[in-house]
This record gives sequence, structure tokens and C-alpha cells, in this order.
Amino acid sequence: MRQELIKIAQVTLKILSKKSWNSLSINEVKQKSKIKIFDNEIKNKHVLLRNINAYFDHDLSLSVRGIEQSNRKDMIFEIIMMRFDILQKNRKALQSIFNSLKSKPQKLIFLLPYLLDSMILIANYANISVRGLRGQLRLKGILIIYCSTFLIWMKDDSTSLEKTMTSLDSNLNKAGSILKFFQ
Repeated sequence: MRQELIKIAQVTLKILSKKSWNSLSINEVKQKSKIKIFDNEIKNKHVLLRNINAYFDHDLSLSVRGIEQSNRKDMIFEIIMMRFDILQKNRKALQSIFNSLKSKPQKLIFLLPYLLDSMILIANYANISVRGLRGQLRLKGILIIYCSTFLIWMKDDSTSLEKTMTSLDSNLNKAGSILKFFQ
């Protein structure tokens, strides 16, 4: 990820930690980021959200470099929790976005392909194939697990993310049971 886009994401998240998504303006982000290529890169608030997601993917790619190899369930658990640790650093900003858009989830549909790309990255880091029909089912399962765990994370006010970890573990166990049933 280019440094200019990283800075734009960081500035956007910093602003959103103090104000709502609805009151955020593109010009405010442009002025505070002082990035010359801003107009060429950021056309609207949808692009700002995509850039934030890409920033989280970038941070995750740096975090997984030293991860120990283990079984798939442990790997996926560890990697998804790494992503939640990244989100946790920007919790107020994400709550601002979520609270502004939760009553209008259709406004987030544009983000789905980018979130799927993030899930593909997570699967790849966990050595889980997303090729073929089985792979696509795994990918959709990872997305469902991530989204349902995200909803728990939004309410998890513990510093250790205990509720989030419990939910993720439970969701992964349920998914494992479903896969065993179909095999």
C-alpha cells in the first residue's frame, strides 16, 4: 500500500474517532492529510471506506509475517483475531462508521467485494484454499464468521476482547461441525 493512501486512512480514522461518519467531509480529510494526489485517489466517501479496509489489510499483512504454522482452525482464529486487534486500535472510528450506517446497511453493499478480498487474504494466510466450489463455500463461511464476530466485537468493551474471542471460537466450531456433516 502506498504511503499516501496509508496517511489518508490514518487521518480519516483519526477524524472519525471524534466525529460521526455522517458529518465527515472529504474536504476535511483532504486538508488534514495534505496529500497532493488526494483528488486523483479519493473521489467520494465510498473510496475512503475502501481505503480504510485496504489499510487494515496492509496492517494485517505486516502482522502475519511471524505467525507460527498450525492447524487450519487455529490459524484462522489467530489471523482473524489479529485483524480484530488492528480494528481495536481504531475502535472509536469504526463505531462512528457502524453507528452511522447500521440503520442503512444497503449503503455498505459496495464494500462487500473488498471485504471478500480481505477474507481471501485471511484464507490465504491460514493456508485455506478458496478455489473451486468448496473453496467458494469456505470463503463465504469465513465471511459469515467474520461478520457475526464483528457484531460481537462492536459490543465487546473488554480490553482483552474476551467476548470476541469466545464468539469467534464458537463460530469456527460450528463451521467445523457443518463441514464434517457434509463430508
